[in-house]
Amino acid sequence: MPEPLKLGLIGCGKIGQKHLQALVHQKEFVLMATADTDIARAEAAAVAFDAEAYASAEDMLSHAELQAVIIATPSGIHKEMALLALEHECNVLIEKPLTLNYHDARQVLNRAQAKDLRVSVTQFNRLLPSVSRMLEAVTQDRLGRIINGGISVRWARPQSYYDEAPWRGTRIMDGGVLFNQAIHALDVLLQAMGPVEEVFAHAETLTHQIEAEDTVAGTMRFVSGALASIAATTSVPNTNLEERITLIGEEGVVVIGPSTSEIEVWRVGDDDEQAVQRELADLPARPSWKSHGDALLDFAHAIRQHTDPELSGQSAIMSVAVVQALMLSASLHRPVRLEEVTSS
Repeated sequence: MPEPLKLGLIGCGKIGQKHLQALVHQKEFVLMATADTDIARAEAAAVAFDAEAYASAEDMLSHAELQAVIIATPSGIHKEMALLALEHECNVLIEKPLTLNYHDARQVLNRAQAKDLRVSVTQFNRLLPSVSRMLEAVTQDRLGRIINGGISVRWARPQSYYDEAPWRGTRIMDGGVLFNQAIHALDVLLQAMGPVEEVFAHAETLTHQIEAEDTVAGTMRFVSGALASIAATTSVPNTNLEERITLIGEEGVVVIGPSTSEIEVWRVGDDDEQAVQRELADLPARPSWKSHGDALLDFAHAIRQHTDPELSGQSAIMSVAVVQALMLSASLHRPVRLEEVTSS
């Protein structure tokens, strides 16, 4: 087995803890250093791995010998941290979203390409057994021409969720319900349906004392001519309601939900729908760290093989552009073409 890759972690809060838990269960990386503006938090994260703790990413990157870093900071500083890591010749795994606007994301990817380094994003829902099966059916053209689709992410986030971390619910650091909660499902839909041409959306802050929106309803028109809807909210009382992804083709239908680990509808060719559902239901339960572990393995493979990761930044950038366009549409009260966001 090859030597583990030398890894650093930037951001040791709740998001960073998910990555640390995944690192315990795999041997591809050895955690060499942690960095957090709260040095006590960096030290607490480092101790179990016998790693060095630093009070800033700059300090860590200047002193630790690293091949890769995980960026698990608030979304608003993903660009800054990624560019800093790339300047220190580190491959980068970024917690979703890649950035909070398209041109920041493009700058990160261009810098990585110039330095021949890998950028990966934890859009790991694509790797779930249910989603992988759906995307495989699309790739094999088993649904025929895709004509319609949609996502509905209706979750519960009490006010205390936002209050416990002041960056949450802000436009500059969190980005709102689409960037923070719904982007996983949106990313899957975009992988299945292709590039978007135009969007329209309404966005409101209905139940929380936050700056960003907590509820969005929108539509998307794809370059192919297909249409899709998006519904997202963090205002469901008490517990999460659903995370559904619907895909309708001329020859088949797939609905993932009410959680992304389940297939609610599978009308694909001559497949036995109940057998497909049972196959997924019979899989071993996925531990909480598994999706982050999958992203780490994909990242490590790309570094070692000198290839693009399956969860590459390039494959994630369109979800950033679509969310940015949806929010622009909501603010301007008109349809927005994607080229308004992506043009230089």
